[in-house]
Amino acid sequence: NFIMRGGGSRNMNMMEWDKLWTLNKRIIDPVCPRHVAVADAGRVLVTITNGPASPEIVSVPKHKKHAPAGVKATTRMSQIWLEAADAAAVSEGEEVTLMDWGNCIMRTVHKDSEGAITGIDAELHLEGSVKSTKLKLTWLPKMDELVLLKLVDFDYLINKKKVEDDDDFKDLVNTKSIVETLAQGDANMRTFQKGDILQLERKGYFIVDKVSLREGAPMVLLNIPDGRARTWGVDSAGYSNKK
Repeated sequence: NFIMRGGGSRNMNMMEWDKLWTLNKRIIDPVCPRHVAVADAGRVLVTITNGPASPEIVSVPKHKKHAPAGVKATTRMSQIWLEAADAAAVSEGEEVTLMDWGNCIMRTVHKDSEGAITGIDAELHLEGSVKSTKLKLTWLPKMDELVLLKLVDFDYLINKKKVEDDDDFKDLVNTKSIVETLAQGDANMRTFQKGDILQLERKGYFIVDKVSLREGAPMVLLNIPDGRARTWGVDSAGYSNKK
């Protein structure tokens, strides 16, 4: 499809990768399952004061527009994890939407002496309208069954689009072209096999490169670029972890 779109030609030309990535997204997006991951670094525990007294397990579609993708089990608890960036974005008294659950009011944001968020007290407001909230947040329950993940993203190998004759190639090498993020994934991800493709909601598309074969070893997911320049070489939690 990519070659046919460009048309046959004997001329040598240079093209951006984003066209190929965008075409690839159109193929995988309509069918790949959706899952949730929360980066380990700085994650914040939210205590929902009127949350379930005991864990509640509900079935939700893996893909809301593609029923053949099946369903997944989502556990709702009175304590959940938010990513650091999401916790920093909320304000006391603000109503947000917890995806695949409902609305929630952030009552109290606890901080340490240096201003870092240490926890949040919240209250479910399931009667609230999803349309009225600015923030739609992904979350994970505080449970031992979460899956340890290593999310890997790749940047360009060189830092210049076109190499000139007088360029010193050593100066063009991107020494920070690999970005790795440790995270926790929802328990449903334990069934994945090498080569499976999925979307981590609000993060991007990934392919399973390595499954966990022993206790403490993470499942390795490689990022699949989708054509958006802001996603290249940026780790999935927004932190700078380039190597």
